[in-house]
Amino acid sequence: MAFCDLKPVRVSDDKTGATYVIGEVIAAYNIGSPLPTVYSWDMVKSVSITRREMIFSFLGSKTNISFSNKMFRSSEEALRAIAIIECQSKANNFTYLHEKRLFPLKSLYRECFPGKESYVGEGMLDEADTAAALLALLNFRLMKFLWLVALLITLITFGVLSYTIGLTRDNILYFILISVASGGIFALIVYMITHAAARARVKSFADADLASKEAITYVISKSGFAACESCIYQSRDLVSWEEADYFVESDKMFIIFKGRTPLAFIPKKVFSKKYIGGVTDIIALSLEQR
Repeated sequence: MAFCDLKPVRVSDDKTGATYVIGEVIAAYNIGSPLPTVYSWDMVKSVSITRREMIFSFLGSKTNISFSNKMFRSSEEALRAIAIIECQSKANNFTYLHEKRLFPLKSLYRECFPGKESYVGEGMLDEADTAAALLALLNFRLMKFLWLVALLITLITFGVLSYTIGLTRDNILYFILISVASGGIFALIVYMITHAAARARVKSFADADLASKEAITYVISKSGFAACESCIYQSRDLVSWEEADYFVESDKMFIIFKGRTPLAFIPKKVFSKKYIGGVTDIIALSLEQR
């Protein structure tokens, strides 16, 4: 199993005095109880992780374990706990609920050595670069749609003016100008709204994902790829290229997709310029470009 060497995480609840350990098992130490309550991962029914808390529910039990994310001593420990949970969700097939992510779930990783022909980089994922890359992709997809919208609004406006006012030789030119302007303005409004939504989407991803504030290790190899928090990455775990469908390249990054959902954002700037060609070749050989 990937990330199998991660150390257990200890979480203390100052209000109740309870202490929880997340590792090979889940242990709950409660005040007044001489022994901890221990749950194996095959007893877990579901785990829900939000930006505020973690909630564990168990098979055949009405008792849940929940604690605030603020109880972790550091963001590294919170990320380590999330990694353990995600890997166990794959191994034990329990329901795992989570918020939007900028990086692949740890359940997608497998233990795999990158091999000699691999490229490794490290750096923060820049929110502005990520938004710009998504906007570039959006522009490509949006242009045909906007032309159709502008044409449709132009025809509708021309038809409405002709029906309500009446078309004559004297006003036909004015009707055409007004109709074209209406179509262009409406298309511009749609363009601005769509771009604002794309920026908001990236921000919501970043706000929901603790890893967006951490240094990320990126690996590109023929065996697979990685985009993982440097504080927990173990250098031998990769996401197989089979987990992805295609990629899109912008001037600043590669975006790897699963269906219509971005699976990983790989900034070009984390790699030395002399290696960008090699990185591009491996990704292009492994995935279809769109």
